[in-house]
Amino acid sequence: MTTRPKISTLYFEDVQVGMAAPQIEKHPNEVELFMFSAITWDTHRTHWDIPYAVQQEKLPGMLVHGHLQGAWLAELMTDWIGATGKLKKIEYRNRAMSIQGDHLTVKGKVTEKQVGATGRGLVTCKVWIEKHTGEVTTSGTTTVELPKRGR
Repeated sequence: MTTRPKISTLYFEDVQVGMAAPQIEKHPNEVELFMFSAITWDTHRTHWDIPYAVQQEKLPGMLVHGHLQGAWLAELMTDWIGATGKLKKIEYRNRAMSIQGDHLTVKGKVTEKQVGATGRGLVTCKVWIEKHTGEVTTSGTTTVELPKRGR
C-alpha cells in the first residue's frame, strides 16, 4: 500500500531543475504479483508460482513484472503532478531483477524545464527504482506538462 501526498496544483513555476519528486515505497508480495499477472494476462509462472520460480527457474523468488515497475514510474509522476498535470511521455528499461519481498523505492528528479508550444510548461525527469541495497532495477525518463500560473 502506498501513501500518496495530496497535491492541489503543481505549477511549472514551482518546479526547479534538480528538484526531486516525492518518492514512493513499494513492497511487492505474492498476492499483488498474482493479481497483476491475472489482470495483464501474463501467464509466465515466474510471476505467480513460487515453487516453479525457485525450483525450475532457479530464481530467488517470484519475479516482479517489468511492466509493473513501469507502471510504478508512471504512478510516481502522476501522483506528483496532480490532476492538472499530464504525463506526456515515459520511457524506461528494466536493468536488474526484483523479486517479491524486495523493498523498492521509486524516485524521480527534474532534469530539464521548457515552455511548450501550448504555453504550458514541459518538465523532463529522470526516474528510477532502487532496491534497499541501492541497486537500480529500472530507469528511464518522463516528460510531464504542467500549467503555468495565471493561465
